[in-house]
Amino acid sequence: MKCPAWLVLALFPQLFAGIPVTRSQRTHEKQKQSQPRHGHLEVKLPDQGTVVGKEVPQKRPPAIIQYLGIPYAQPPTGKLRFSAPVTDPLPSWSGVRNATQFAPSCQQETNRLKLHEKLYQRLLPPDQPDPGVSEDCLYLNIFMHDGFEGEVDRPVMVWFHGGDFNTGTPAIWDASFFVHKQKVIVVTVAYRLNILGYFTTTDAEAPGNYGMLDQVAALDWVQKRIHKFGGSASNVVIYGHSSGAISVGLHLISPMSKGKFSKAIAMSGDAVSSVGSPRAELPVVDIIAEKFGCYRRPTSALMECLRRVDVKILVRESSSIETWGPIVDAETNNATDPFLPMHPRDVLDNNDQLNSVPFVTGYTNNEQALAYMESLGKGNPDGKLSSSRFEMLITDEFLSVVSNLEDNSTCETRPEMVADAVLFFYKPHPPSKDQDVLRDRYLDLQTEKNFAAGLTLLAGRIANEKSAFVYRFDYRPETKYATSDVPKWAGVPHMFELPFVWALPSVRGTTIQWNYADQHMAEMMTSMLANFARTGNPSINTVKWEPYTEEKPGILIIDKNIDMSNGSNVDYKAFAFWNEYYPRLLEEAMNNCCNVTSAAAEPGAATPKIAIGGIAIVALSHLVW
Repeated sequence: MKCPAWLVLALFPQLFAGIPVTRSQRTHEKQKQSQPRHGHLEVKLPDQGTVVGKEVPQKRPPAIIQYLGIPYAQPPTGKLRFSAPVTDPLPSWSGVRNATQFAPSCQQETNRLKLHEKLYQRLLPPDQPDPGVSEDCLYLNIFMHDGFEGEVDRPVMVWFHGGDFNTGTPAIWDASFFVHKQKVIVVTVAYRLNILGYFTTTDAEAPGNYGMLDQVAALDWVQKRIHKFGGSASNVVIYGHSSGAISVGLHLISPMSKGKFSKAIAMSGDAVSSVGSPRAELPVVDIIAEKFGCYRRPTSALMECLRRVDVKILVRESSSIETWGPIVDAETNNATDPFLPMHPRDVLDNNDQLNSVPFVTGYTNNEQALAYMESLGKGNPDGKLSSSRFEMLITDEFLSVVSNLEDNSTCETRPEMVADAVLFFYKPHPPSKDQDVLRDRYLDLQTEKNFAAGLTLLAGRIANEKSAFVYRFDYRPETKYATSDVPKWAGVPHMFELPFVWALPSVRGTTIQWNYADQHMAEMMTSMLANFARTGNPSINTVKWEPYTEEKPGILIIDKNIDMSNGSNVDYKAFAFWNEYYPRLLEEAMNNCCNVTSAAAEPGAATPKIAIGGIAIVALSHLVW
């Protein structure tokens, strides 16, 4: 019996009442009595109470109003730890609630930033708030333009941050300048992370996906209350980067998310290949039970034990597990509807089950260059790869992909067939021993396999019903400080589009002297995204962005010049290799393995990997010179 192709490919997920404030004296004569008086900073929320925000002046009027730390669910503590968020009833209060400071970020280890995160955070203004961390963290933040003059139909953009599903915070994502310039509303959301967001006993006692259910609860809150801030519940755009983009992709697939948003943007995060399975989580359950001295069975006793562990200890002692994330929870969740009743590849094969909405997605031209640099250490600043090392890295990676499935069974596999095919495809032709060329081909493999292929596959499926648009971000900042520790050969790595998405070259309070070209790129990026939020089309006056379809797969190349790909600067055949040929190759290499009973035979089976910005990649941990 042959294994279905999706099953084989999915075996290896490619693994992110308080202080008084001064009220604005401005009034809006045109504002209708039935609509919220935004100039007075107070907003009454149904079933919760009144919040008061703060005005943030800009270089030019009007000001931005921020409402920070609004609860969208009950604190997930005590008996609610490892449970779906409780939103009935919502937290409520009497009097006026201060909403002028960020609530704590969700509990996490705060000293685990990866290189791409460090490089991004050094570009932020020096007065960034540090709200600390807490298990009580289910809050959202609203950034809106003062001066709506009675309008209640502004586009709403809901941001899910990245961080490998292990770390991250809304507090570093200040949408003030973007909102001021583009006149949209931005909502940033905190959701549970790491063990607190994704631990599962593989049964209904702790079904998993709590972080994803938090996001659904936040979207429900937006649907019911964003009109109080001048936003349109019928024009909600979800967007995110890395594991935030994976989240966006999964909302396009989950039946629980249907109807809660009308557009989506996924940047550098592939949901198709980033989902685990309950079977693959079984070894993790054993590890956690032993680590905290809990009875493994019954699982009810295990969960009683884990709910008594101090939250700081719980997160710290489980932080070595970097594979926390969403799973297919159809089998684990029998109390409510599952978040993911089937694997994303099954949903793509049944196109009618997609939550198809207008979609923008893309990636940078060298996503994993910084992860590669971290693996090298200081001994090889040019990242050169010899022929023997190039072949060994690829061979070891793909031999392990198939060999890990054997699990001491009688399963007959042909791992060398997979390794040889990948090596053949990525070897330079004609042959070359140029170590720079070999390095670049290896990094092409990582970007195309772990980002571009899955993102374009999803875009193609969406395009069968709605407009989809794909970009590749090739622009390298002109400001020297932004690239001072990133060699030219690294190109444009993971997270390098975000300074422009969040308009960092134009924000107030920065100490960086940004180059004019970078300020212009920020203007272009924010304009395209905001136009997509308003109209469903990201084209602007100076950029005609053609839709992506499976029959005509056009990609916008964002560089000093912004143009559609001409066919020679994007390797579409590589996407086809990973999306079409590679699954069949794995199936053939394992065609006698469907009777394997180990966890390795399930989607999401673990392989040696390290987490890179919400994605896990194989083999970089072997890069030792």
